[in-house]
Amino acid sequence: MSRISWKIAFGLSLVILLSACGGGEGENSTQGEVNNGNVGSEGSEGSAGGNESGGAIVKPQTNVERALKSGDALLVTDAQEYVQHSEKLIQSYQSQFNRIKRAINADTTSLSWDPTHDAAIISPIYGFNDSILKTNKALQSGYEDQQLTLGIAGEYGESGRYVVLGSNPFRTASRSPASLNSDMEQWLENLIVWLNGRGVSDSTNIAMAHLDQSHYFPDESATREWFDKRFDQAVTYNQAGNCDGAQLLSCIEARPNVLVLSQHLTDEQDLPKIETALRRALELEIPIFYLHLDGGMTSLGRSVFSLLNINYVGDNYWRKLAISDWQPNELLDYIPDEVSQQQALLEKLADDTFSIDLSLCDDKSCPSEANMDEFYQPANSIRQQLKSLDEQGRDLFNTEQYEYEKLLVLTADYYRSKVTFPMDKLNTERVEFLRSYYADYAQYNSRALNHAQPDMGNFSRSRFDEHVQRISKTVSLESKRNFRSAGVYALPGETFYVTRLDSEPVTTKIVINTLRSGATHEFSDHAYNRPKLVTSHAYEVKSGETMRLTSSYGGPIQVHFSANNYDVALKFEGVAQHPVWRSREDNLTFVEQLNANLFDWAELITPGFEVHSKSEKMVESISAPEWNHPEDMALATERYVHNLPHALAGLQGPGIDSIEDIHTYAINKGWQVETIDVVKHMNADQANCGYGCSGNPYDAYWAFHPLGHGDLHELGHGLEKGRFRFTDWDGHSTTNYYSYYSKSRYYAETGKVSACQSLDFKSQYELLQTSRQQADPNAYMAAQNQTSWSWGARVFIQIMMQAQSQGVISNGWHLLGRLHIVEREFNRIKADEALWLANRDKIGFSSYSRDEANAISNNDWLLIAFSTVAERDMREYLDMWGFSFSDKAKSEVSAKSLSAMPLSYFASSGIGYCLDEFAQREIPVDGLTVWPL
Repeated sequence: MSRISWKIAFGLSLVILLSACGGGEGENSTQGEVNNGNVGSEGSEGSAGGNESGGAIVKPQTNVERALKSGDALLVTDAQEYVQHSEKLIQSYQSQFNRIKRAINADTTSLSWDPTHDAAIISPIYGFNDSILKTNKALQSGYEDQQLTLGIAGEYGESGRYVVLGSNPFRTASRSPASLNSDMEQWLENLIVWLNGRGVSDSTNIAMAHLDQSHYFPDESATREWFDKRFDQAVTYNQAGNCDGAQLLSCIEARPNVLVLSQHLTDEQDLPKIETALRRALELEIPIFYLHLDGGMTSLGRSVFSLLNINYVGDNYWRKLAISDWQPNELLDYIPDEVSQQQALLEKLADDTFSIDLSLCDDKSCPSEANMDEFYQPANSIRQQLKSLDEQGRDLFNTEQYEYEKLLVLTADYYRSKVTFPMDKLNTERVEFLRSYYADYAQYNSRALNHAQPDMGNFSRSRFDEHVQRISKTVSLESKRNFRSAGVYALPGETFYVTRLDSEPVTTKIVINTLRSGATHEFSDHAYNRPKLVTSHAYEVKSGETMRLTSSYGGPIQVHFSANNYDVALKFEGVAQHPVWRSREDNLTFVEQLNANLFDWAELITPGFEVHSKSEKMVESISAPEWNHPEDMALATERYVHNLPHALAGLQGPGIDSIEDIHTYAINKGWQVETIDVVKHMNADQANCGYGCSGNPYDAYWAFHPLGHGDLHELGHGLEKGRFRFTDWDGHSTTNYYSYYSKSRYYAETGKVSACQSLDFKSQYELLQTSRQQADPNAYMAAQNQTSWSWGARVFIQIMMQAQSQGVISNGWHLLGRLHIVEREFNRIKADEALWLANRDKIGFSSYSRDEANAISNNDWLLIAFSTVAERDMREYLDMWGFSFSDKAKSEVSAKSLSAMPLSYFASSGIGYCLDEFAQREIPVDGLTVWPL
């Protein structure tokens, strides 16, 4: 493509280099996307001046221009150079779009237009185009007036121009002449003249394509009528429909003065041909006037918006935003707020003029008086802006587009090269702290050159020497939500490639690392000890495509899936092999690789659970005396972390036992058993909160152990239910049963003891005994206000022991599984009136209306649910603990005519419930019996 430069005055004369139709070498060059400008000093590459001999004189490129072309941020000596260049670029955009607006706004002072509810709100992409028309009035009561974009204009190449409107003003004028005022009519005429590049005359030919012609949308006829009326039939058009679909290309080749286009599409199969024609229109720089149809998006509309770099914001259906006595020159000198804030951030990073007080921050957060919004607001907008492009796989530095975004990335790259960890909010110079922080936020991996961060603190080493082989490896995975490890490693600063070899209908994305941002506690003392945001964005790789990524951090590569049970094959090139255990064949090599200490991360992968661990912690994990081989730990992980806790939660799925006490019982009752089929994860590294923090992944400072209480506790947070807590009980009172159950099963199956929390059953029993000596035992127990997690755990364990002792269930722990299934059934059926009425009897809530079910207290729900699953009247038994219930709940239980649960207790040593003392020694709650142990 040819390029042209023209001068824009803003103090100095600057040359603006505009590429036509994505003139770079990357993927954008074939898409016909319109191009934003690149600013350089006069005479830079692409511009030429004459000398006496007629030869061209080309001024050498500046360091910034070289960096923009190469993507190498280290070609400058000071980040201030990027800031200054960015300032000039912003001024050049401002001048360019002022010129466009002045041409379109000529002879207009006050615009009014009701685009109707059949309109779309849109937004420009900075550097490519700008808003030329904004709403200022909400015609629907209850909605606030808003300034949102209805019109956008842009330029590209030598003469390419385009305008996008969120509705069709010619249709609205046809249906309601009062929808436009005279200034708006003049504004539209100016717009056509600007698009055409000259006045409209008899030689003006307009091609009209994909305009609807229906009762509500007579766009085809209304548009022609307006042109004929406004220009006194001076223009010519194609026959209606003759430029639609496959015929559009021939209309484009005829070189019309303007292409008027909408998103009406009758045959989806025509879309590829239409897109080809539109790219050709961009190559020929034919002016495009797009008039949006209705408020939503069609596939054709999405294609046009992509090609013209327009964002769809939403439908105007409810807000009914309009333009009322609005002055279009308000948009002169306009710079988006987020761009102004971003530029201010770059300037403050360069000269440290922040008003931020880091000393007020703690852990991961800052109070408002610390003024960190001065950083966070622009940094987050930059992160989102770059994320959108990065995830699309746009290599910014392989195109002449996106100069503004390149400067944001290069500035971050430069600061990243200077980082030294650890940092401290008090002892590290504030600007150095914030420069590193900015580098964390402005990551960009869809490119070839991305220097490794020289110092990554305690996350990882930066250099991987010749002992680490660069390999190619094909990885086959059965897709599972949410993600699975690829089992290969991205080396920092080194490009790797991923090719998808399968054609399964599952969205597949590549992500580097698994760590949550909160695991870096940057505002704790000396705790900014690694990059904050080490987990990358998610990059979709489609069937047959090859993706290129380069991470400055590197790390274990993960594969995210949108659905389960598809066989996906990925070929990785330029990666390394860190310690990974997948099967018994890896037993020896896994240990050898860990001992070689060539990587800082290792992974243990089982079908249902994956451990992503710092290498030294993984060494600790596999060195536990319980395991002869890593395989032993893996088998224990699959059974005691994946299988049994989820079975206890009343779930079924791959690798989860079907327990007769739970699953068969529920099916016989007509209850649905929910299936879980996700892979869960643990990061053995730093915790997001406390010493360990729940989630998927959950993370912790400790080394993973499949029978570790901390590991099973955090897993339990993902399984517990708030409805299982009696009034005012501590949040952790329902967390640990899954840990206790796995430990009890481990003892039963191996005869080995796994460390179990000690619970004080003796003192609890003695308090119950004291209550029986009072005039009102229930009131006495209630007054004790026992709400701790330990108290709650003991109460539930006692109920489970009672159920086992009564012969209701073979293993008392399984009562919790029944309770889980009833809770899910309760939530499922109360979502719909008819469903509730048809099924409430099955779960024991026969007398409850749906409204009453939605309003039920935890205490009442637990009384009824426990009575149902334990098949015993629990009123007196739960009264013994000091709980209170409504008359309605007690009546519901009374109507079941169940045998009463005995008022007794089971003696156990502190950890006996994890061993063989479960429901073994029953003692009465009679106010007299002495603790027997």
